[in-house]
Amino acid sequence: MSTKLDAHTAHAKLHQALIALRAAERNAVTLFAEIKRRRLYRELGYSSIQLYATRGLGFSRTKAFEFIRLAESLEKLPRLKKRVESGEVPWTKAREVVKVATPETEREWLRLAESKSRRELEQKVKVSRAARDRDESQGELVPMPSTPRAAPAPYVTFRLETMSKAKLEAMIEKLMKLHHCSREQVLMMALEAFNGESTRGDTPYQVIVHRCEECGKAEVGGVELSQAEAEQVACDSRVLAPGKRNKASIPPARRRAVLARDGHQCRTRGCNAKHFLEVHHIVPRNRGGTNDEANLITLCSSCHRLNHESPRVDSWSSRREGPPAPRRRNPAPDPPRTGPPGSPPGPD
Repeated sequence: MSTKLDAHTAHAKLHQALIALRAAERNAVTLFAEIKRRRLYRELGYSSIQLYATRGLGFSRTKAFEFIRLAESLEKLPRLKKRVESGEVPWTKAREVVKVATPETEREWLRLAESKSRRELEQKVKVSRAARDRDESQGELVPMPSTPRAAPAPYVTFRLETMSKAKLEAMIEKLMKLHHCSREQVLMMALEAFNGESTRGDTPYQVIVHRCEECGKAEVGGVELSQAEAEQVACDSRVLAPGKRNKASIPPARRRAVLARDGHQCRTRGCNAKHFLEVHHIVPRNRGGTNDEANLITLCSSCHRLNHESPRVDSWSSRREGPPAPRRRNPAPDPPRTGPPGSPPGPD
């Protein structure tokens, strides 16, 4: 500031700035929770809330994890959510409370949050978490968020003993922070590892999708897929028609070459996932696209689905991570792409 302020004026301005800062923090938390709850990040071109937080908002991995955990916890702690929205409890205290509070203990932790300083509250939380880790008697599972689709997304529920539930909650929280992924992804990755699945892009199981050749509708397990999901499946799958041999939408050898070229990880900028990989056609086959390597790219299943919902070719990373594909003695030039350069992909 160019003009020197007297002590009282400087104090008054700082006080006003702090009030505005607390209001901004409160709005940031509630807006982030709303974007997560309604999955608005997908309309902005991000396949996951983690990718939106780190790429779209510039959050560090730690800050993204804190905001996601706070947003999830506020849905099951209505009193805390109300206090945060009204500004009675700052988000810095709320992020501590959600580490230990349950619907049964919410009132007591709110009382402590309102009567203790942030450092005192942090110490109380630390002591409580240490006690919980010793007896493993607390912890709750957060329900899976629903997914907008032709039919409501199914829920998976199961019962656990108290100690098993506490262990599961602790492991999920640790893995979410370590791998920067959602609860659903943690569970899927754990089952994938237990099943002995490789991260090289091939799976030891099959998902059967039934598709009507006349109307184009597809369903799995009696649930109708959205148009984007059906297009995603057709993009990288094996097709079995009655009386005919199985036919892969992408030749297996070509598919393996593309996965190796891309380092066996998702090419979406900022994602780089190494699990549940699929191969996508940059220029759709119904627009003249081919199975040439230049027209294929590796995406994780979530980014692949998003690209069929709202194509964003500019979101792909030009830097290929991982080991390069083996060089050939006389490599032939890549075939030209079909369509104008930079044209966004559409549905296959």
